[in-house]
Amino acid sequence: MARRGFNVFFLTALALSSALQAAKPPADPAAALGRAQELIDNGRAEEALPLVEPFASGSKPDPRALLLRGTARLMIGQTADGQKDLERSLALDPSQRQGWLNLAGVHIAAKRYPEALDALAKAEHLDPQAPDNDLNAGAVLLLQGKLQPASDRFSRYLARNASADGYYLVATNYALAGYNALAAQNLRQAISLNERARLRARTDANFADLTGNAQFQEILGSDTWRAPAGALVAEQIYAAPYQGEGKLLDAVLSALQSLREPFDPRVEVTDGWALIWGEYRIKLSPAPGGKGKVELFANPGQMTPAQWQQRSERLFREILLRLAR
Repeated sequence: MARRGFNVFFLTALALSSALQAAKPPADPAAALGRAQELIDNGRAEEALPLVEPFASGSKPDPRALLLRGTARLMIGQTADGQKDLERSLALDPSQRQGWLNLAGVHIAAKRYPEALDALAKAEHLDPQAPDNDLNAGAVLLLQGKLQPASDRFSRYLARNASADGYYLVATNYALAGYNALAAQNLRQAISLNERARLRARTDANFADLTGNAQFQEILGSDTWRAPAGALVAEQIYAAPYQGEGKLLDAVLSALQSLREPFDPRVEVTDGWALIWGEYRIKLSPAPGGKGKVELFANPGQMTPAQWQQRSERLFREILLRLAR
């Protein structure tokens, strides 16, 4: 199975700017390196290089400048030169945690897993409480095929970061390593904490190998969300049937646009239901007799009952008008 990059907090693959803007670096090294860091963080590695060059060259280079130049070089594909810069930077100042993380990323890309774990151990020593320590080490251990040690590190990570994002990252690492049951287990937990994780998983290349997996498809097709106590709820039945990307969904989206109701254009559509997220949750589903149902849910206290009634009735009327056209 072809392996893709694991979800660890090393170098981020960012889009590069096509325009190289020559800039004279400020006399103040801190200002120049700070600006270079901003450019790198925004994916503009080529623009950062002229800023760091004066401080990364010569017989007494600045360790931070070397780290930034090495990072920028790695981002534009100059792997060998980038690794040399990182190693020299860390030799001068081994207290740079990000440098060890970046170096670990280089070793992972080259499948030098023992060297990657060694770099990660140095990063962990510098900040034992950093939440990404266990996630990073677990990902590399999975690459080595060491399931139990990897799972132990993931469990420690989740004990500190029991969030939807935390479970989602662990799920992607298991998915990439081919542990489908563990990937599904953690993805379910992520969705239970934030149902938007399900939509995220639909288009995530990290789950590409699970496309034909029945358990994964069952997760994507299930809506297990339940309205919290005190939620504001309204529903309306329409003669138009629910048909996925059909007339009823088109009418709801058109009504929202007409009323200038904000909503996320990334609509989640299945054979059994569709979800639209905006100021409140909108669910479309089949109703008895070949009809369609539209349900609205708002969080408790989000608005007064009178405001909710006015908003929901206005939307329901607009949907009916759109269906009549």
